[in-house]
Amino acid sequence: MRSLVIIALLAICNLAGATELAPGQTGAYQTRPGEADSTLTILKVEKYNDLGPVVHIRVDKIRMKNPVKGNVVTNIPHLPFKEAAIRSSITRLLSRATSVPAFQEGYDTWKTAYLAGKAGAFNIPVSATLDGMLGAKWTEK
Repeated sequence: MRSLVIIALLAICNLAGATELAPGQTGAYQTRPGEADSTLTILKVEKYNDLGPVVHIRVDKIRMKNPVKGNVVTNIPHLPFKEAAIRSSITRLLSRATSVPAFQEGYDTWKTAYLAGKAGAFNIPVSATLDGMLGAKWTEK
């Protein structure tokens, strides 16, 4: 039994600390209650002088009610995170793909705001970020 625990801990530590994060990786993460099947997909990894490594992700299989339109949001196509926040969120790697879902529109919006000094990258776990989005001011464009 102790051997299984040690192997499990080594596997978690390997993913959290040593595995290179790369576009196309889909992982399980510490989800919010009721979203155990939710996954995140790494879209892009970049390094910035002020932010350090930034990991752009997509989150799928969530359930968030949009307070503006009233519809249920089941995915978020682009969110920027500091690398440490992603590493602390991921529990295991599920798959690797050679391509990533479309995210350019969200990325371009973020990059423009970042270059203007109006955006950064999340430094808290993915689940906490999603919870925070529920309490944010939503406006319709």
